[in-house]
Amino acid sequence: MLRHGWRTRDMHEILGQVPRIVFGFFMSMFGRVPTGNTGGANVSPEQPMPIPVDLQLLLASEAQHSFRKQN
Repeated sequence: MLRHGWRTRDMHEILGQVPRIVFGFFMSMFGRVPTGNTGGANVSPEQPMPIPVDLQLLLASEAQHSFRKQN
C-alpha cells in the first residue's frame, strides 16, 4: 500500500502507511493481525474485514495443496 500511495502521489496513504508498517510488526508478534484487513490508510489497522469468496477458494485450494505435499 505504501508503494501504491507513492505511485499515485497520495500523501494521506503514504503518511498512513508509515505507522502501520512500524506498529504492524509489533501487532503481528502478539497475534493482533485482523483477518481480511486490506491495509489501506482509510481502514482502522485493527478492523477485521470479510475475505471475498474468490480469495477464500484460492486459500482453501492452496491449503489443501500444501497438506497433500507434506503427506
